[in-house]
Amino acid sequence: MLLPRRLIILYSISHAQGKDDALGEDEVAQVAHALRAVLSPRIPDIVLAPVDDDVVAALQPYDPDETLIFNLCEAIAGDVAREAAAAAHLTARGFRFTGAPAAALALCQDKAQAKARLLAAGLPTPAYQVFHAAGEPLSPGLRFPLFVKPVAEDGSVGISQESVVTSETALRARVKYVLGTYHEPSLVEEFIGGREFNIGVWGNDPPEVLPLAELTYRNVANPLARVVTYAAKWEEDNPEYHDTPVTCPAQVDEPLAIRLRQTALAAYRVMGCRDYARVDMREREDEPYILEVNPNPSLSADAGFHKAARAAGYDYAGMAAHIVALAWARGER
Repeated sequence: MLLPRRLIILYSISHAQGKDDALGEDEVAQVAHALRAVLSPRIPDIVLAPVDDDVVAALQPYDPDETLIFNLCEAIAGDVAREAAAAAHLTARGFRFTGAPAAALALCQDKAQAKARLLAAGLPTPAYQVFHAAGEPLSPGLRFPLFVKPVAEDGSVGISQESVVTSETALRARVKYVLGTYHEPSLVEEFIGGREFNIGVWGNDPPEVLPLAELTYRNVANPLARVVTYAAKWEEDNPEYHDTPVTCPAQVDEPLAIRLRQTALAAYRVMGCRDYARVDMREREDEPYILEVNPNPSLSADAGFHKAARAAGYDYAGMAAHIVALAWARGER
C-alpha cells in the first residue's frame, strides 16, 4: 500500500452554536482527530487543518506535489451549499485529495438534479416533484404516501416523522415548513415502503461494493414510520435512535443482492464518485430504488460506511489507510 509522506486533514469548523439540526457539523472535527490518531503510525507527517471561510489560506504553507488532502470540508463559513466550492479550491491549487471532485459533490447535493441524472441514465429512483411554493399543484403521477424533505440538505436534516405525508393537508403543511425553515425548495417523492439498504462503494479502477448493510427498524411497527429521521441519526437519547440499528452484512437473497450491487455501482459511476461513497436504497417487490447517493459519507467509527468496511475485513485504521491509498494512487487532482 503506497501512502504519502504528508497528509493534511482538512475539515470544516462547526457553526453549530445555537443552531438546530447541527450535530452532524460537530462530528466532522471528531472524525478528523480520529483519522489522525489511527493514521499517524503509517504516515510520518499529518497536519490537522481546520477551515472556516478561506480554504486557500489554510493550505498556503503546503506544496501540492508533496501533499495529499484528506477532504473533510463539508461547508465554508457554515454553509453546506459551498461544500463543492471547497473541493474546487483544492483542484485549482493543484492538490490531490480524497473523495469526490467538485462536480460530483455539487450534483449529489442537489437531490433533484441527482435524481434527474439517475433517471437519464436509466437508474431507478422514486418519482418526484420539486416544490418552490406550498400551493403548487401536485403532479398527477404522484400518489400518497409521499416523502417530503429539503432539496439540498445532508445528514437527515429536515427529516422527521412528519416527513411522510398521506393527505393534501399534511403535504402542504410539510412543504411550507421546509420552505420556511431551510429557505430552499422542497423535494417531494414517492414513499417506497420496503426494506432499506445503505451500500458502501469504494475504489476507482474498478470500484468495489462493500458488504450490504440494512436498516432493520427494530420495534417500528408502522411502515410509514420507518424512516431515518434526524433524531434517529444523531440524537442518542431519543428512542428513534435505538430503533434503527444497522445489520451488516445484511441477509439478502442473492437475486436481490445482485441487483443492489449492480445498481450501487452504476450510481457511483454515473454520479462521478471517487474513492468512496454510500448509496442509499429501498426495495419494493425486490426491485431497488435509489434514494440518495452520498459522496464523502461520514467516516465516524459508528457510521454505516465503517461498519461495511469492517465487515469486509478492515478495522478503522485499515479503512482510513485504504481510502488514502486509493486517492494517492489515483493521482488525479
